[in-house]
Amino acid sequence: MKLRKWQKKAFPIWWKNKSGILKVVTGGGKTFFALHCIKKFLMEHPERKVLIVVPSIPLLDQWSIELKEHLEYSIAINGGGTRLNQIKQINITTIGSLKNIYKKFRDHSTFLIVDECHKLGTPTKGKMLSGKWAATMGLSATPERDFDDYFEKIISPILGPIVFEYDYLEAKKDNVISKFELLNAYAPMLEDEDLEYKDLTYKISRRIAIQGGFDKSDEVLKILFFKRARVINNAINRIPLGIKLLKKFKNSKWLVFSETKKQASHFNKLLNKNGFRSAIYNTDINLVSRQANLYEFKNDMLDILVTCKALDEGFDYPEINAALILSASTTTRQRIQRMGRVLRTTKAEKNAMIISIYSSDSEFDRLTLESKRFIEEGIAVNWTSLIFKK
Repeated sequence: MKLRKWQKKAFPIWWKNKSGILKVVTGGGKTFFALHCIKKFLMEHPERKVLIVVPSIPLLDQWSIELKEHLEYSIAINGGGTRLNQIKQINITTIGSLKNIYKKFRDHSTFLIVDECHKLGTPTKGKMLSGKWAATMGLSATPERDFDDYFEKIISPILGPIVFEYDYLEAKKDNVISKFELLNAYAPMLEDEDLEYKDLTYKISRRIAIQGGFDKSDEVLKILFFKRARVINNAINRIPLGIKLLKKFKNSKWLVFSETKKQASHFNKLLNKNGFRSAIYNTDINLVSRQANLYEFKNDMLDILVTCKALDEGFDYPEINAALILSASTTTRQRIQRMGRVLRTTKAEKNAMIISIYSSDSEFDRLTLESKRFIEEGIAVNWTSLIFKK
């Protein structure tokens, strides 16, 4: 197993205590790094077991394929319609099915790996995995959590601290991910949307002042942020601007990220009316339709796949070269995951393109901070308001 530069650097750091979290950009090779660590661990401790916990069925399938391709150990799967009846040397489970098997594992003789470990951040999930494991590893591009302290209280106590970080800019320098350019496009809110946004922003500021600072565990503050995000995400002008942008850059293969299933459905209908080969991928459509849409997208029968959060994590398709994020007001985690969907190294000669539509000051401020760092590294960042151009 040939390691990348960052993996060679990270391995002795993790191996020293055999615990900790790897904060690595999406597409950077987290799974392959974990496979290397599994191999080394089982060579040193052939009598011990490995338990891999993943958040979704697509990741369950992906891990199973990678393990069979690179390692020669017996594998047991739990989740996605399959139940673990006998513990094997390597065992994979979804978080949702973990409750059925976690008592079967003796923590002191098991190597615990949690993929997308930010998903572990609830008291119930944390309780199932608490204990002194033989080794632990957390994998995520964004292990910290935005609106609670469960990373500090639950995730880190189980898996250990963040021991290694590898971000977009480092991965770009190493040619681990494709070169890319960013376009931030402004879709102004309507007058009533803007008034509601400003009112909620005032209430947020007032609440923070009353609390004496930003308390991310405050439920009232969470609700206010949620309401404001809903106003921003549903801004009407995002839809026509999105259509114009896709018309302007029609030759790319696009993933479109929407914040709601309703918005995704509406946007997809308009795309089809405008002559695009487009389809939806979300949990509202049946399994046969989802698989058919993915198959057609991968085999160039579709140019655009419109999704909500279903493809934020666990979707490993390397030949996408563009993403349209209909809302830039997602959490930092969602934004990083979505960008990562198109930044895997591809055969395409052109740079990957990521377009973010924004409608508010809060989005603009976040994108501006992000842009400054990218520009310093020579990455093209452009701004536009095509909605006003005929």
